[in-house]
Amino acid sequence: MRVWSSKGNLKIIGGISFVVLLVFFSFFPDLIVSHEKAPTLMLDDSGNVIAKPPYSPMELPPFGTNNIGEPLLYNLLAGAKYTILFVTIVCLFRFIISSALALIYAFYIHRFRNLVQRAVEIAYIIPPVIIVFFLLAPMLFVFQENSLQFMLLLAFVLIGIGTPPLALLIGDEIKGELQMDYIKIARLQGVSNFYIFKKHIWRIIKPRIGIFFIQNNIQLLLLLIHLGVLGIFIGGSRQINMTEETSVLLSITNEWGGLIGSSYKEFLHHPWIVLAPLLSFMLLILLLKIILSGIEESTKIK
Repeated sequence: MRVWSSKGNLKIIGGISFVVLLVFFSFFPDLIVSHEKAPTLMLDDSGNVIAKPPYSPMELPPFGTNNIGEPLLYNLLAGAKYTILFVTIVCLFRFIISSALALIYAFYIHRFRNLVQRAVEIAYIIPPVIIVFFLLAPMLFVFQENSLQFMLLLAFVLIGIGTPPLALLIGDEIKGELQMDYIKIARLQGVSNFYIFKKHIWRIIKPRIGIFFIQNNIQLLLLLIHLGVLGIFIGGSRQINMTEETSVLLSITNEWGGLIGSSYKEFLHHPWIVLAPLLSFMLLILLLKIILSGIEESTKIK
């Protein structure tokens, strides 16, 4: 018997509400903070220079600025929509494709099922972050001026590498339900696979699919942090000349992985530049964990 928990539902609604609110303000960040750059120099009343970019949170609250004087709060808000929507869309396409492959795997592949499992397991001995890096690093210069094309290419690669293991995971869930006695009886009576899936299996595995989806979102967010450190940003990067000899690479879209990747070398000197997007990632993952906990609590089996 399935028991629906009101506490679990509150967690789901609360977590989703915060994420939606964050995305809303990401489209209108000027409602919260100005996008104007900080002054080149900060002077005291006597006209003496007391600070210059990057400004710390104490000098320019709440989060300070990056190396070129851009407010970190504005960049975080502006980049939230790219981070959240990109991850959500990639996961949606993964699940659509994986679900179709999972049905074929569970209902029609019998003789070669073990071969498929082993092939996928062997293919993923190499961590996905390494695969993505070697596939996309040579393309950075090609798409440097076209952020949309690079974003679509990154999405295509992430969907491609994430689909096979997810298809096996969903397929194994379906295959497990096919072993139930009432399902075997229905198949012996000539009931179609489509009817069995729609009327029986889908109702049982639907909560698990929701859990898998949130888990996949969290995994993809962690992958974006790693890719950011390796210089792979959603939408590509922009080069800003600081002096005639030095320049910095910044994320075009201000997505959070790019904010970390473009400034992680500054951690020892200006830690707030890295900590701000890192804490933002932690907050988003915490919200997803709350949603995940709500789904698990609201679909308890007793």
